[in-house]
Amino acid sequence: MELRKLMKNRKGQLALDLAQNVFIRFLIIAVISVAIFLALVSLRDANIFEAGSQEQNDTTVIIGNITTATTEFFSNTGTIYSIIIVVVIMLAIFIVVRVVQGAGGGGGRRTAL
Repeated sequence: MELRKLMKNRKGQLALDLAQNVFIRFLIIAVISVAIFLALVSLRDANIFEAGSQEQNDTTVIIGNITTATTEFFSNTGTIYSIIIVVVIMLAIFIVVRVVQGAGGGGGRRTAL
């Protein structure tokens, strides 16, 4: 019975869930980008287009665009993770303040002796 209460009471795990979801989505984007890149490279190297044709040039340009976009996107993930870390720290501070307020409640006035 206690385990069920603990599983339902997930206070403080929101930030960890957020970080985990962002990390998993970045991983999915990386896998999709690599799959598209490999598919286009194999299409270019399959020699189905004539050398110097517009189709081959377009395929090469698309490969360059995808490579550049993926590289630039993942170069900014450090900033995104920094923002998430700040959010996690703020949530942790908020939770600590709420717990302290809920537990104590009695910091009344001190009287002089």
